[in-house]
Amino acid sequence: MKPIRHLFLVVLVVYLPMHSSAWGAVGHKLVAKIAFSQLSKAAKDSLAFYLEEITIEEASVWMDEIKSDPANDSLRPLHYININKGDSYNPDSTHNIIGELNTVIAELAHRNDFTKERIAFDLKVLIHLMGDLHQPLHIGYSTDRGGNDVKVFFSASTSNLHRVWDSNIVEEYVMFESKEWANTAKYSKEELAKIKHLDIIGWMNESRSKLDGAYDFKGQNISRQYIKSNEPIVEKQLLFGGLRLAKLLREIFHA
Repeated sequence: MKPIRHLFLVVLVVYLPMHSSAWGAVGHKLVAKIAFSQLSKAAKDSLAFYLEEITIEEASVWMDEIKSDPANDSLRPLHYININKGDSYNPDSTHNIIGELNTVIAELAHRNDFTKERIAFDLKVLIHLMGDLHQPLHIGYSTDRGGNDVKVFFSASTSNLHRVWDSNIVEEYVMFESKEWANTAKYSKEELAKIKHLDIIGWMNESRSKLDGAYDFKGQNISRQYIKSNEPIVEKQLLFGGLRLAKLLREIFHA
């Protein structure tokens, strides 16, 4: 059980508006906060120039906040990619998270060819989708829509497997206050370099490799042992997402 001092944060976050997207608002903001902590002043200044009054944490949830507007329905498939179990990623013309990440990264690398508004859009997409990419169920199976169709019971309430990974574990079990899990000192310089090595497909496959553990439960009950086994994976994915987002932003802004 987490220390009582963490409960006030749990109480607050359960009242935040939630969406069917990776990590929910809380997780996305944690990824953004970790990334921001790794940026140089020059990179932070460049980010602020394009985002203007929007913080990186606010930018991280922008793609979810606009979902309710039907005018943005074309953006919905960009949050994920579903690949049948046993199959590998096959690049095609389908709109999905991998294609969109490659598009916005390419545009950001040549940002002088685009308007400031377009670059701001690309940054908000990049910041959000780097969170989505590190949530294993967003690289899930088409047969159950990334776990959305897998009904489970979590803390005596009805949920689904996708939501358990999006929000339930993050909000109720990940430590927010001290974030010992976000301390990079436990990694060597060589390990950090490997973690941050720019490889979108590699990062996708890494997330997908967590799916066996995500589906490893009996019946419909999410047990304490399941949480104990998967909480460290959730924390590591949040950390890696933040570190890799920072690496991308430093590369884009040459700072």
